[in-house]
Amino acid sequence: MSPIQPRRDRVLQGIAWILLAVSLFAIVHVLVKKLGAPYPVAQMMFFRSAFALLPAMAMVLRHPRGLGVLRSASPLGHVARSGFGIFAMATTFAAFQYIPAADVVAINFAAPIFVTALSVPLLGEAVGWRRWLAVVAGFAGVMVMLQPGAMLAAAGGDAALAAALALASAVAYAGVVIAIRQVSRVDAGEAIVFFYMAIAAIATLPTLPFLWVAPASALDLAMLVALGVVGGIAQVFLPRGYEVAPPAAVMPFEYASLLATAALAWAFWGALPPTAGLAGAAIVIASGLFLFYREARLALLRRP
Repeated sequence: MSPIQPRRDRVLQGIAWILLAVSLFAIVHVLVKKLGAPYPVAQMMFFRSAFALLPAMAMVLRHPRGLGVLRSASPLGHVARSGFGIFAMATTFAAFQYIPAADVVAINFAAPIFVTALSVPLLGEAVGWRRWLAVVAGFAGVMVMLQPGAMLAAAGGDAALAAALALASAVAYAGVVIAIRQVSRVDAGEAIVFFYMAIAAIATLPTLPFLWVAPASALDLAMLVALGVVGGIAQVFLPRGYEVAPPAAVMPFEYASLLATAALAWAFWGALPPTAGLAGAAIVIASGLFLFYREARLALLRRP
């Protein structure tokens, strides 16, 4: 019997998948920003979830077990993961209506900081002083982005509300990450994505008779459908980057989502993030990268 050959990492291919995924997510961000004025958040969430089931089902059928991969050993775990995800989606979509898309994305980058903070009470993990220092630095970066004094002084408080929504979304996404850590121990990633989209679509469906706004044009309807299809394809591509390359090599390229979103926002609306926003985003990204590489290093040290 020939010895088992170690898997060869394909780093460039992994980076390509990640960049493609974050570029598609940037398109989703722009679509949400464009559609946010005429259409309710719940309606956009329904289209985002229902039509994302198409690429999600394709991903399920691509799995060697086919539909069998949907047999879950942790149904309540999927409900918890979906609950956090629905809240994160709702708060993010609402925040897009009031502040620039790039600002929302930058604030959402605080999620790894909250993952570290919440892993202590929820997962019982030990967090050393280096990781806590990174958490404190990350919070400082968030405060630089939010500029609480300036936002509270803003007329109407819309900017402050949107910043709070984006920050709440980052906290909820941390809950998503922790829930996925638990569920992924017993269920495949394909099942996690499919059940999230299905539960989100079912949860938002009852709101449509009360909130429905008929698409004003065929273009608006196409953008609503694209919201789900493009987002679903991005969710398929993102894990493929981690399948073919080490996470430490490809994860930093997820932060290209900020650049892609800022570029599209500039192209469509001529809007660029303020200097304080860019400076705060840089601090948050640096903190997140440190937390990630610290985890990767500890994992290597624990490996026999």
